[in-house]
Amino acid sequence: MTTAPDCRPADTAVIDVLAIGAERSPLIRIDGATTDPQALVDFACDAVAFAPVAGNLYPGLRAPMPLDYVRAMATRLDPLVRRVYALGDVRLARAECFFSIVATPAAALVPLQTVPHIDTSDPLHFATVHYLCPPHFGGTAFFRQLSTGYEAISPDREPAWDRARDAALAEHPHAAYPSPDTADHARIAAIPAAFDRLILYRSNALHAGIIDPAVAHPADPRTGRLTATMFLAYRPAHA
Repeated sequence: MTTAPDCRPADTAVIDVLAIGAERSPLIRIDGATTDPQALVDFACDAVAFAPVAGNLYPGLRAPMPLDYVRAMATRLDPLVRRVYALGDVRLARAECFFSIVATPAAALVPLQTVPHIDTSDPLHFATVHYLCPPHFGGTAFFRQLSTGYEAISPDREPAWDRARDAALAEHPHAAYPSPDTADHARIAAIPAAFDRLILYRSNALHAGIIDPAVAHPADPRTGRLTATMFLAYRPAHA
């Protein structure tokens, strides 16, 4: 049995807080995030089984992350998230994490995979992407929906966002990953991938992976677009 990697948050990590778009939403970028990122890649290659996730729109394969990574990273990120997003009196209710590999050809995408998306409209839910792949696989882009002007989708915005998205998909169907040319959307920020870079943002930000159709995306953790994706869900302290 392969031992889980001793890969902890690095004390030497470089942390920046960016403000993106007209809404100036905070985004945390951490370079040199862990002590031994290659050990995570090796673990992904040797110790876990990747598979599609039923009912999930992620365009590829996922596998479980080592629990030690999840605990250590959530513990490290928690005070930073609280400070940057001024969360107040909340508790961290759940942290879940996956290895992920983009592997779906553009021609096989379903319509909802061809436009920017959110993970949830809950403003107390956060997402991270930890890049464990070379930069040429592309990073993460953030968008504004032009017909509504929305960059983040709160619960009260969600019905109008849904209607506008569906109308654009009906009028401009296409089999391609989201890009600066996606109908009814403008790209407001693009964070390039870098090995051992981690970004964190609110899950209700309109976003999409930057997936270059000219780059092959093998379903192999050693040669593909391997990332670790984590979700942090907070709740009011007394809820």
